Amino acid sequence: MAEPAFTEQVAEKASTITLSPEKEAEYERITRRLQEHTGGDIIRKVLADGEVVRAYWGTATTGRPHIAYCVPLVKIADFLTAGVHVKVLLAGELAVSNPAAWNLANLHAFLDASKSTLQTVQYRVKYYSILLKTVFTVLGVPVDKLEFVTGTSYQLKADYTLDVYKFHALTSTREAEHAGADVVKESESPLMSSLLYPGLQALDEQYLDVHFQFGGVDQRKIFMYAAHFLPRLGYAKRAHLMNAMVPGLSGGKMSASDPKSKIDFLDSPAEIKSKIKAALCPPGEVENNGVLAFIKAVLIPVQALRNEQASTKGEKAPVGEGSFVNAGAPEGTLFSITRPEKFGGDIHFSSYEDLEKAYVAEEVHPGDLKGAVTDALINLLAPIRKAFEEDKDWQEVEKLAYPDQSAAPAAAAKKEKKKDVRKSAPTEEERAALRAAKEKEKAEKAAAKATAEGHPLKPAELQKSSQAAAEAPAAAAASGSGSSSSTSCVTSTNLPKLKLLAKGKVRDIYALPGAEDQDKLLFVATDRMSAFDVIMNNGIPSKGITLTTLSLFWFDKLKHIIPNHVLNPSPSSCLDSPADAWSEFPRSLDEYRDQLEGRSMIVKKCEVVKIEAIVRGYITGSAWSEYKKSQTVHGIPMPAGLVESQKLPKPLFTPSTKADQGEHDENIHPDKVKDICGPELAEEIEKVALRLYTEASEYALERGLILADTKFEFGLLPDSTSPNKNQLILIDEVLTPDSSRYWSSAEYVEGKPQASFDKQYLRDWLIKEGLKAKEDVTLPEHVVSETRRKYEEARDRVMGLGQFA
Repeated sequence: MAEPAFTEQVAEKASTITLSPEKEAEYERITRRLQEHTGGDIIRKVLADGEVVRAYWGTATTGRPHIAYCVPLVKIADFLTAGVHVKVLLAGELAVSNPAAWNLANLHAFLDASKSTLQTVQYRVKYYSILLKTVFTVLGVPVDKLEFVTGTSYQLKADYTLDVYKFHALTSTREAEHAGADVVKESESPLMSSLLYPGLQALDEQYLDVHFQFGGVDQRKIFMYAAHFLPRLGYAKRAHLMNAMVPGLSGGKMSASDPKSKIDFLDSPAEIKSKIKAALCPPGEVENNGVLAFIKAVLIPVQALRNEQASTKGEKAPVGEGSFVNAGAPEGTLFSITRPEKFGGDIHFSSYEDLEKAYVAEEVHPGDLKGAVTDALINLLAPIRKAFEEDKDWQEVEKLAYPDQSAAPAAAAKKEKKKDVRKSAPTEEERAALRAAKEKEKAEKAAAKATAEGHPLKPAELQKSSQAAAEAPAAAAASGSGSSSSTSCVTSTNLPKLKLLAKGKVRDIYALPGAEDQDKLLFVATDRMSAFDVIMNNGIPSKGITLTTLSLFWFDKLKHIIPNHVLNPSPSSCLDSPADAWSEFPRSLDEYRDQLEGRSMIVKKCEVVKIEAIVRGYITGSAWSEYKKSQTVHGIPMPAGLVESQKLPKPLFTPSTKADQGEHDENIHPDKVKDICGPELAEEIEKVALRLYTEASEYALERGLILADTKFEFGLLPDSTSPNKNQLILIDEVLTPDSSRYWSSAEYVEGKPQASFDKQYLRDWLIKEGLKAKEDVTLPEHVVSETRRKYEEARDRVMGLGQFA
C-alpha cells in the first residue's frame, strides 16, 4: 500500500526573500547543524518583516531525560542567540515563575502508549523542568527568552477540543497511524491514544502561535502531517526544523528505556566509564559508531558553544578543566585526546570532520577515543550531579517521578545489587553433589524413557543406577586427584590416554585425543604452589579451580582489547553451573572428570611468545630491591626519592624471559624484547600489556583492590586476514593471585610492604624462614590455609562473590 501523500519529500526551492546581512546571519544560525528543514521561507519572511520568530519544541516526559538531550539543547541555544522566542509545554498545575519555556507535553505523555499515569507525568514534568534548567545553567545558556507554557492551559478548552474533532474528521486512521509510526511504540492492537497523538502535536503549532516546530528527524512524519492538514483547517503552514538522531552506545537509537544505550544526566563517573567502555566503537568504522556519533552531536557542539560564548565576552576559548580541550592545544581546537608520548602524544581536532578522518585512517585508537569521551562526559555532568545531590526537593521529585529508577538512594544508601550469579564459586563438595544430582536425573530419565518404550528397567538395573548416583560424591571425595577434601590437592594429573605435552610450574598441558581436535590443547591448572621459581612439596587445595575461575572471568572481561586462546568452557557456565560447563567438554574426557572439572580449559594451539609481559603500577618486590641498589627497574632509570609501594608516575612495562620448569625467569630491559620478538611485535606486546593493566587496575580499584603489578603471556596465531602476518592473543592465565599482586586499597599506605591477596604472603614466609629459592620445602598447615584464604578472597573481591557481592 502506498504511503500517504503528505510524507513525500519535496526539495526546498531557492529563496526569493532577501535579508540584511544581520538577519541572514540570524537565519544561518537558526538553520545550521540540522539534518533537514522545511519551510525556510516562512522563517525568512518573519525575519524580513522585523518580527520575532517564535518556535516550539516538545518532548514527552515518559522516560528519564538523558545526555542526548544536549543535542536539542545546543540547537535551542542557537535559536536563543538568534533572537528566537522558544516555547515548551508543562503541566498547568506545575507552572513556575521561571521564564524558560519548554513544551513538556503532559497530555501527550499520558497518551503516548499509556506509559504513565497522569499523576506520575506531573512529577516527571517537574523533574524535567528542574533538570533542564540546571543543564542550561551549566551550558551557560540564558533562559530569559524561554517561556514555560502549560499544556492544560489550552488543551482542555472548548476551541481546542472542537479543533481536535475537526482535525480527525479530515484524516484517516491509516494516515494518523503512519504519522506516528516513528515515535509511537508499535503494538498489534494499538490504542486510540496513539492515533490521536500526531494530531494533537500538529494543533500545538496553532495554539502555541509559533512559526516553526523543532524536533528530531524521527518526528518528520508528524511534521509533514501537520503541514498537510493545518491549512485544511484554515490555519497557517509552519516551518519544521529537524536534528539528526543520535545512535545509542550499542549502535541503535539512544533510548531512555534502554539504560545500556544511554547515559543519564545523573550517572556517576563509574557508570559513565562503564557505559563508554562497553560502547560500540569498531576501529576505523564510522557507521553505527555510538562513540563517534556522540562526539559529533554533543561534545563538539557544546565546546563550540562555549567558545562562542567566550568570544562574545571578549575572552579566550576555554581550555583545561571545564572544557574538552587540553591546555596547550592549538587555537581553534574543539576536542583533545590524551595519549602517552610513546603512542604519539596528545592529539587535537578543530572539527569533527578532522577527527572522523583520523579515526577512519586508524590514527586514533578506540581505547584512546573512549578515554577522551569518558573524561569529557564526567567533566560535563559533574556540576549537574552536584546540584542534584545538594537539592533535597529535586531528589524527592525524582523518587516520585521514577520510583523504579531513582538515583536519589545514591545520596543516602545504595540498594543491594542483585546478581544473576552464585554467591560464591562452587566448592569441590558442591561440584560432587551437582554431579550426583545430574547422574540421578539422567538415571530417572533413562528409566522413564525405557518404560515409555515398553521395556522398563529391571529392579536390579534401577538399583544399580541409583546407587551409582548416590555414591558419586563419595567417589569424588575418595579420589586421589580432584578430591573434594579440604586438605587434599591435585598436585599432579594422571590422564593415561592423553599425551602430556608440557608440565609447567602450575599447569599440565595435554593433547586432545580426537583427530578433529589437533589444533587444540587441554590446559589443567593443578594445585601446585611455586615461589621464587621453585615448586613446593605440597599444594594449596582448590587453588587450580580458583585460578581457572578467575582467569575465565578476566579473559571474558578483556576480550574487547585482545582475543584470547579459550575455547571451553564459557565463563558464565563455569561459575553458574559446573555440570553445564562440563557438558562443553568432549565426552572422551568423561573418565577423567574428577581430575579436570572446574580446573581445566580447552584452548587454541598457538606459538608461545617467549617473554613474560610484566606491567608494574607500583614499586614493590624485585623492582623495589633493584631500585634501592641502582635507582633502576629492569635497567630503566627511575626518579630519585621513591619509597616502597609508591605508585609509579605511569605504569611501567618490565618484561622477563619465560623459563621452563626448573629454570629461572630473568628480568630484562624492554629493549631486549625487540631482539627476542622483533621490533614490531615487541611494540604491540608492550602497548597491549599496558592497556590490559590500565583497564584491569581501574576495575580492581572499583572493587577495593589495588593491582600493584601483573604479568601477561601471549601467543601467536596465523592471521586469517593476512597470510603473512600473525595475530597476537592472550594466553595461559590472566590477573590471578599467582600472576599478580593485589593489595587492599583501604589499607594502602606507601613507604612499607602492603597486606596482599596473592602469593606474597608465601614469599614473605619463605624469606623469614630462610627458605627462599630452596628445594624440598613442605608448607605447614597454617601457611597453606592462609594462602588459600587470600587466593579465594582475591577471587571473591574481583568477581563480586560472597560477602563482596
